[in-house]
Amino acid sequence: MNYIIVDFEMNPIASEYKEEKQICRLEIIEIGAVIMDESFMVLGEFKTLVKPQYNECIYKKYETLTGISTQMVCGAPTFTTAYEMFVNWCESYGSEYEVYAWSENDYHQLTAEMELKQYAKTDMMRPLEKWYDFQKEYTDKLGLERIMSLEKALHYAGIEFEGHMHDALCDAKNTAELFAIVRNEERCNVVLKAVMDVLKPKRVSGTLGDMFDFGALMAQLA
Repeated sequence: MNYIIVDFEMNPIASEYKEEKQICRLEIIEIGAVIMDESFMVLGEFKTLVKPQYNECIYKKYETLTGISTQMVCGAPTFTTAYEMFVNWCESYGSEYEVYAWSENDYHQLTAEMELKQYAKTDMMRPLEKWYDFQKEYTDKLGLERIMSLEKALHYAGIEFEGHMHDALCDAKNTAELFAIVRNEERCNVVLKAVMDVLKPKRVSGTLGDMFDFGALMAQLA
Protein backbone atom coordinates (compact mmCIF):
# COMPACT_ATOMS: atom_id res chain seq x y z
CA MET A 1 0.00 0.00 0.00
CA ASN A 2 1.28 3.46 -0.95
CA TYR A 3 0.25 6.71 0.72
CA ILE A 4 -0.34 9.89 -1.27
CA ILE A 5 -0.37 13.22 0.56
CA VAL A 6 -1.96 15.96 -1.52
CA ASP A 7 -2.56 19.69 -1.14
CA PHE A 8 -4.39 22.29 -3.24
CA GLU A 9 -4.04 26.05 -3.43
CA MET A 10 -7.06 28.04 -4.55
CA ASN A 11 -8.21 31.41 -5.90
CA PRO A 12 -11.76 32.86 -5.71
CA ILE A 13 -14.17 32.70 -8.63
CA ALA A 14 -14.83 36.24 -9.90
CA SER A 15 -17.89 38.00 -8.49
CA GLU A 16 -19.69 38.24 -11.86
CA TYR A 17 -20.11 34.45 -11.93
CA LYS A 18 -22.94 34.46 -9.42
CA GLU A 19 -24.52 31.14 -10.40
CA GLU A 20 -21.17 29.40 -10.52
CA LYS A 21 -20.28 30.71 -7.05
CA GLN A 22 -23.38 29.01 -5.69
CA ILE A 23 -21.74 25.68 -6.57
CA CYS A 24 -18.10 26.46 -5.85
CA ARG A 25 -16.55 29.65 -4.43
CA LEU A 26 -12.95 28.85 -5.36
CA GLU A 27 -10.89 27.24 -8.11
CA ILE A 28 -7.77 25.11 -7.71
CA ILE A 29 -4.69 26.92 -9.03
CA GLU A 30 -2.03 24.47 -7.81
CA ILE A 31 -1.79 20.76 -6.98
CA GLY A 32 1.10 19.37 -4.98
CA ALA A 33 1.59 15.79 -3.76
CA VAL A 34 4.10 13.26 -2.52
CA ILE A 35 3.84 9.47 -2.52
CA MET A 36 5.31 7.21 0.18
CA ASP A 37 5.59 3.45 0.47
CA GLU A 38 4.64 1.35 3.52
CA SER A 39 7.92 2.21 5.22
CA PHE A 40 7.15 5.92 4.66
CA MET A 41 9.97 6.42 2.19
CA VAL A 42 9.14 9.12 -0.36
CA LEU A 43 8.92 7.58 -3.82
CA GLY A 44 8.06 10.65 -5.86
CA GLU A 45 6.65 14.17 -6.01
CA PHE A 46 4.01 15.88 -8.13
CA LYS A 47 3.35 19.55 -8.75
CA THR A 48 1.45 21.55 -11.34
CA LEU A 49 -0.13 24.95 -11.61
CA VAL A 50 -3.74 25.10 -12.83
CA LYS A 51 -5.27 27.79 -15.03
CA PRO A 52 -8.55 29.09 -13.52
CA GLN A 53 -11.62 29.20 -15.74
CA TYR A 54 -13.79 31.70 -13.87
CA ASN A 55 -11.28 34.42 -13.03
CA GLU A 56 -8.78 36.12 -15.31
CA CYS A 57 -6.49 37.10 -12.46
CA ILE A 58 -5.08 35.80 -9.20
CA TYR A 59 -6.19 38.22 -6.49
CA LYS A 60 -3.36 40.02 -4.69
CA LYS A 61 -4.22 38.43 -1.34
CA TYR A 62 -3.88 34.95 -2.82
CA GLU A 63 -0.77 35.84 -4.79
CA THR A 64 0.86 37.00 -1.54
CA LEU A 65 -0.30 33.86 0.25
CA THR A 66 0.74 31.33 -2.39
CA GLY A 67 3.40 33.07 -4.45
CA ILE A 68 1.33 32.32 -7.58
CA SER A 69 0.74 35.23 -9.95
CA THR A 70 -1.70 35.72 -12.83
CA GLN A 71 1.16 35.47 -15.32
CA MET A 72 2.28 32.14 -13.86
CA VAL A 73 -1.06 30.41 -14.50
CA CYS A 74 -1.71 31.84 -17.97
CA GLY A 75 -0.03 28.92 -19.73
CA ALA A 76 -0.87 26.30 -17.10
CA PRO A 77 -3.08 23.27 -17.84
CA THR A 78 -6.80 23.58 -17.21
CA PHE A 79 -8.49 21.85 -14.26
CA THR A 80 -9.42 18.78 -16.32
CA THR A 81 -5.91 18.28 -17.67
CA ALA A 82 -4.19 19.00 -14.35
CA TYR A 83 -6.45 16.65 -12.40
CA GLU A 84 -5.92 13.83 -14.91
CA MET A 85 -2.17 14.43 -14.74
CA PHE A 86 -2.42 13.96 -10.98
CA VAL A 87 -4.48 10.77 -11.24
CA ASN A 88 -2.13 9.29 -13.86
CA TRP A 89 0.82 10.10 -11.60
CA CYS A 90 -0.91 8.33 -8.66
CA GLU A 91 -1.63 5.28 -10.81
CA SER A 92 1.92 5.14 -12.16
CA TYR A 93 3.02 3.80 -8.78
CA GLY A 94 0.36 1.08 -8.76
CA SER A 95 -3.34 0.83 -7.97
CA GLU A 96 -2.91 0.14 -4.25
CA TYR A 97 -2.84 3.56 -2.61
CA GLU A 98 -4.72 5.84 -0.24
CA VAL A 99 -4.97 9.61 -0.51
CA TYR A 100 -4.64 11.94 2.49
CA ALA A 101 -5.03 15.69 2.82
CA TRP A 102 -4.88 18.04 5.80
CA SER A 103 -8.58 18.65 6.59
CA GLU A 104 -11.69 17.95 4.53
CA ASN A 105 -11.37 21.21 2.60
CA ASP A 106 -9.39 19.83 -0.33
CA TYR A 107 -11.82 16.94 -0.87
CA HIS A 108 -14.82 19.27 -0.78
CA GLN A 109 -13.08 21.71 -3.13
CA LEU A 110 -12.27 18.99 -5.64
CA THR A 111 -15.76 17.49 -5.70
CA ALA A 112 -17.44 20.91 -5.89
CA GLU A 113 -15.18 21.95 -8.76
CA MET A 114 -15.94 18.70 -10.57
CA GLU A 115 -19.63 19.49 -10.24
CA LEU A 116 -19.13 23.05 -11.47
CA LYS A 117 -17.09 21.98 -14.48
CA GLN A 118 -19.23 18.89 -15.14
CA TYR A 119 -16.33 16.52 -14.81
CA ALA A 120 -17.53 12.91 -14.61
CA LYS A 121 -14.96 10.50 -16.04
CA THR A 122 -15.52 7.37 -13.98
CA ASP A 123 -12.04 5.96 -14.58
CA MET A 124 -10.56 9.11 -13.03
CA MET A 125 -12.57 8.91 -9.79
CA ARG A 126 -10.43 6.30 -8.00
CA PRO A 127 -8.57 8.78 -5.76
CA LEU A 128 -11.89 10.03 -4.38
CA GLU A 129 -12.86 6.50 -3.36
CA LYS A 130 -9.90 6.23 -0.97
CA TRP A 131 -9.51 9.80 0.25
CA TYR A 132 -9.01 10.46 3.98
CA ASP A 133 -8.78 13.43 6.33
CA PHE A 134 -5.38 13.30 8.03
CA GLN A 135 -6.14 16.36 10.17
CA LYS A 136 -8.93 14.41 11.87
CA GLU A 137 -6.67 11.38 12.33
CA TYR A 138 -4.02 13.56 13.98
CA THR A 139 -6.56 15.26 16.21
CA ASP A 140 -8.02 11.92 17.29
CA LYS A 141 -4.53 10.54 17.93
CA LEU A 142 -3.82 13.33 20.38
CA GLY A 143 -7.26 12.96 21.97
CA LEU A 144 -8.24 16.53 21.20
CA GLU A 145 -11.74 17.88 20.76
CA ARG A 146 -10.73 20.73 18.44
CA ILE A 147 -8.84 20.58 15.17
CA MET A 148 -5.64 22.55 14.68
CA SER A 149 -3.70 24.11 11.83
CA LEU A 150 -0.95 22.24 10.04
CA GLU A 151 1.58 24.79 11.31
CA LYS A 152 0.62 24.15 14.93
CA ALA A 153 0.49 20.37 14.43
CA LEU A 154 4.03 20.42 13.04
CA HIS A 155 5.17 22.59 15.92
CA TYR A 156 3.83 20.14 18.49
CA ALA A 157 5.69 17.33 16.73
CA GLY A 158 8.93 19.32 16.80
CA ILE A 159 8.98 19.71 13.00
CA GLU A 160 10.13 23.01 11.52
CA PHE A 161 8.21 23.82 8.35
CA GLU A 162 10.49 23.57 5.34
CA GLY A 163 9.90 25.69 2.28
CA HIS A 164 7.19 28.25 1.57
CA MET A 165 3.94 27.77 3.45
CA HIS A 166 0.92 27.63 1.10
CA ASP A 167 3.04 26.22 -1.68
CA ALA A 168 1.08 23.05 -2.50
CA LEU A 169 4.11 20.76 -2.75
CA CYS A 170 5.77 22.19 0.37
CA ASP A 171 2.55 21.76 2.34
CA ALA A 172 2.23 18.19 1.08
CA LYS A 173 5.86 17.35 1.94
CA ASN A 174 5.58 18.73 5.47
CA THR A 175 2.27 16.95 6.00
CA ALA A 176 3.90 13.73 4.79
CA GLU A 177 6.64 14.09 7.40
CA LEU A 178 4.02 14.39 10.12
CA PHE A 179 2.07 11.47 8.63
CA ALA A 180 5.16 9.26 8.83
CA ILE A 181 5.46 10.02 12.55
CA VAL A 182 1.80 9.43 13.39
CA ARG A 183 1.62 6.15 11.46
CA ASN A 184 4.75 4.72 13.13
CA GLU A 185 3.50 3.72 16.60
CA GLU A 186 6.93 3.55 18.21
CA ARG A 187 8.08 6.85 16.75
CA CYS A 188 4.74 8.48 17.53
CA ASN A 189 4.99 7.51 21.19
CA VAL A 190 8.45 9.03 21.43
CA VAL A 191 7.69 12.25 19.56
CA LEU A 192 4.10 12.97 20.56
CA LYS A 193 3.60 11.33 23.97
CA ALA A 194 4.64 14.45 25.87
CA VAL A 195 2.34 16.53 23.68
CA MET A 196 -0.54 14.09 24.26
CA ASP A 197 -0.04 14.28 28.02
CA VAL A 198 -0.13 18.08 27.98
CA LEU A 199 -2.99 18.57 25.50
CA LYS A 200 -5.43 15.84 26.52
CA PRO A 201 -8.25 17.23 28.68
CA LYS A 202 -7.65 16.58 32.37
CA ARG A 203 -10.40 15.32 34.65
CA VAL A 204 -10.78 17.48 37.75
CA SER A 205 -10.90 15.36 40.89
CA GLY A 206 -12.81 16.33 44.03
CA THR A 207 -15.72 18.72 44.33
CA LEU A 208 -16.14 22.48 44.24
CA GLY A 209 -16.57 22.41 48.01
CA ASP A 210 -13.06 21.01 48.45
CA MET A 211 -11.66 24.27 47.07
CA PHE A 212 -13.09 26.35 49.94
CA ASP A 213 -12.68 26.34 53.73
CA PHE A 214 -16.35 26.61 54.68
CA GLY A 215 -15.49 26.25 58.35
CA ALA A 216 -13.46 29.44 58.31
CA LEU A 217 -16.15 31.19 56.32
CA MET A 218 -18.86 30.28 58.86
CA ALA A 219 -16.64 31.44 61.73
CA GLN A 220 -16.33 34.85 60.10
CA LEU A 221 -20.09 35.13 59.68
CA ALA A 222 -20.90 34.09 63.29
